[in-house]
Amino acid sequence: MSVTLSQETEVSQRLAPHAEGEAASGPGLGRAGLIGLGVASAMLCAGGLALWARYGAAVFFDLLSAGFSGCL
Repeated sequence: MSVTLSQETEVSQRLAPHAEGEAASGPGLGRAGLIGLGVASAMLCAGGLALWARYGAAVFFDLLSAGFSGCL
């Protein structure tokens, strides 16, 4: 079974858009996921700073160490 040049060209033209679009729409977070991750990280940092300002460094570290020891 032989393939002619026109058949090869037709197949490559049909597959080209799929190959290019596959990289753009592949698995990943995407722009909205990255923005959400950034917002969540900023909220966690702001919460940590608020606890630090409210309770002071010693109590803040005591709360963290109690939380970590409770997980273990």
